[in-house]
Parts: sequence; structure tokens; C-alpha cells
Amino acid sequence: MNPKLPAFLLLQLIGFCVFDAAAQVRPVSGIPVPQLTILDTAMQDIMQANDIGAGVLAVMKDDTVLYRRAFGWQDEERNIPLRPDSVMRVASVTKPFTAAAIRHLVSSSAISLDSQVFSGRNSESGILDYNAFGTRDIRLTDITVNHLLQHRGGWDRDAPGIPDHTYQELQIADEMGIASPPSRVNIVRWIMGQPLQFDPGTDTAYANIGFLLLGLIVEETSGENLFDYLHDNVLAPIGITPSQIFYGRSFKVDQDAREPHYDAGGSTAANVFFPASSDDPFVERPYGSWNHQARIGQGAVVADPLAILAYLSAHQISGGNIGGPRPAPGNWKWSHTGSLRGTDCLARQRGDGINYTVIFNKRPLSGTSYALQMRATLDGIIESGTIASWPTEDVRLQQVPLPGIEIDIDPVAIRLRSTVGRHYRLMKSTNLHDWNPAAPPLIGDDTELAFVIPAESADLMYYRVEIRQ
Repeated sequence: MNPKLPAFLLLQLIGFCVFDAAAQVRPVSGIPVPQLTILDTAMQDIMQANDIGAGVLAVMKDDTVLYRRAFGWQDEERNIPLRPDSVMRVASVTKPFTAAAIRHLVSSSAISLDSQVFSGRNSESGILDYNAFGTRDIRLTDITVNHLLQHRGGWDRDAPGIPDHTYQELQIADEMGIASPPSRVNIVRWIMGQPLQFDPGTDTAYANIGFLLLGLIVEETSGENLFDYLHDNVLAPIGITPSQIFYGRSFKVDQDAREPHYDAGGSTAANVFFPASSDDPFVERPYGSWNHQARIGQGAVVADPLAILAYLSAHQISGGNIGGPRPAPGNWKWSHTGSLRGTDCLARQRGDGINYTVIFNKRPLSGTSYALQMRATLDGIIESGTIASWPTEDVRLQQVPLPGIEIDIDPVAIRLRSTVGRHYRLMKSTNLHDWNPAAPPLIGDDTELAFVIPAESADLMYYRVEIRQ
């Protein structure tokens, strides 16, 4: 390199991202799979029809990841293509992971499915020894761990006049005379003072409360926080790393750089963190209208779709044995959905060896969720035989060669031959450790790309081009 250049230029290969060169509504990242272009079309169709800004789809067959692509944009303004390594909130698809942690506790004899959840007034032995805030429902001592797993604990958020108590954070804090948002334990104590809607074990009604409690049971029994126990005993053994799955945060400023904007159509709501830890009384709904950190057992997970596929390959996603071993091959299908304002997710496993997951950054205000619409479409494609020949190459293992580069002097620029659709971004650093974007990303189109180095201060500046997969 010419020593007179005012900057040091570095090129680093991170991976690559693909944008379909054909006329498409949304940019597409991830390795294109010619045999599975029908999946590209299905995603584009639903996203265009419903103005969905970001979505990911990943497909596994017989433990081989055949497809993993990201559609749309990273940012609210829809200027930056969605990162191919994007992660998203998965809402209630958190629950199967919590269930797997409970199953591990059961298999290690730390608890049983028949273990009593709540201690009673007269020294009955239960796992959680909390004092109710208000008049305690005497049926609480009848609830078992298995009731919680099966949504048979006695709570019914769809009963007339009964909201989802886990989201009544402002009311709970006000009635308890504490700062909002209340802790998980205080939420449970308040719920313990509310009446059940049916006798435990006599009916089934979907309840976030059960998995809020299951998360606390893991922590109380193991002495570890839920994520550490989950990672060590469930995730690590099937190859899932902490960078692939973690608990999300309430505010945009705190979210992972790989997460896209969560779209609630600009609607706002009361901020549960105001005034104790936030100055804003109202917030965009996905960013502070609930305490995301308190959803640990029920809906706080942010995940790479590959982590969900790994779970689907090893564990049952729903049903009576949720969290247990994946069933043997057969003519069966299990799925779990997750939905929050700004999130719509599906995890699907099939007895024919096909797993898939789809996540969008938007959910409908009413009607069938986008994720379930995609389930109908994808199952139809799979079962119709439209995919005549499935690919066999694992997209996780595909390698990308480094492109050749040239350096111009006046103006200073990095030039390289691009590959159609790969995602290139100029980055800068003063210390070779902390890197920041120096320009918007460019999408390769099989022509030469030029990254002009901007004029900088007298500080020594390093540059590199990242190519993401």
C-alpha cells in the first residue's frame, strides 16, 4: 500500500448476503437456493400483501439446513436491507424452551410433574413459597407443574372480564404501592390474590401465567437464573450458542444490533417504566409498553432462526410432551406460535423430517396471524410435491472466496468485484477493536463496487469491508 495514503485499508470477510437481482419488492439476504425459489415467492407475496417490513424463513430437512433467508429491511425507514444474520423476538415460542428446562429438572429428579407449585398456608410443601397480595384463592395449592405445562392451572385470559394478568403491570404496581414495572415475584404475588377461573386440572385455557411460574420454578429449584440453566442443560448439548438465543430488552436502544425495527404501525401506549426509570410517559408499543425482561419464562426470547431449527430437531415443540424428546418419524405435525406487538413467529416440526420457522416484525390487528398463513402455504407446498427435488447442501457450510481488491489513491477508494446480492459494508476504526459503519451497505450486482474513503480528522483511521452471510 502506498505509504502516502492517509488511511490504512483492511478487508475482512464476515460472510455474505444475497439480494435477488430480479425485480422484487423487498431486498433478500441469505444464500439463494434454486430448488426452493418458491419459498422466496411465498415470503415476498405475504410481505407485500400485508406491508410487512422484515421477515425471516429457515428450513431444515433431516437435520440439514437447506434454506435460511431474510427479507425486507433492518430499519424503520426501510433504507437498510435486513441483515442475513438477523435475530428477532419470538414471543411465546419462548415457552417450549422453558418447558425443555423443566423436563430436564424432572429427568434429574429435582422435581416431578406432580410437584405442588405453591406452598400452602398450613405448611403444605410447594416449590414457590410466596405470600399472596390480597385474598388467596384456596385452589392454588392444587396446581402442579404438569398443570402449568398443559395450560390447566386454572387461569383463563379469555373468560369474560379477565385480562392477561401478566400484562397488568401498571395496575399491579399501583395497587401494591411499588415502582413500575413490578418484579416477576410481585406479579405472581398479585396474581395469587386474584380468583382462578376454573379448578386446576379440570379444563384447558392458554395462560402466560403458567410459564411465568415455570421460569421461576427453574430458578428456585436449580439456584441458577433461567438462561444459565437452559443454556447448560438444553441449548449447549444441541449446539446452540448464547449468541443465537438470549433474552431481549424492552427499549430499542438496548436491543441487539441484529434485531430489526419492531413494527406496531406507530401506535403508542403507556410506558410501564415511567416515571421510575424512564422520562417518557408514552412509548411506541413494542418498546416499553410491557417489561420485556419480565417475560423470561413466557415470551422474552430473541433468537436466530437456526437456533429454533436446532430445537425442533431435538425437542417436541408443543402438545402433551412439550419440551420432551422429538417424536419418532411418522405422520404427525406440531407447531408453536408466538405473537407480540411487532412480532409474529411460528416454529413448525413435521414427522417427515422437515422443520421450519418463520418470523415477521409485524402482526395483524385482527384475523389469522401472518405466521399461520405462512404455515398453510408452506405445508401446502411441501405436501403437494411442488418441490420435485430437495437440495442436499447445508447452507451453513457453504464457503465464500475473498474477492480481489484494488486501492485508488485520488480519491482514496477500495474497489472490488461484487457478487450478485452479497451485502457489503464499509467499516471504520481507530483501534482495530471497535468498528462502526462508515457508509450505508451496498448490494452486489456482479459489477465493481467502489467504497470511497471519507475525509477524516487527523486521527489515524482504519477501514475494512464486511461481507455478511
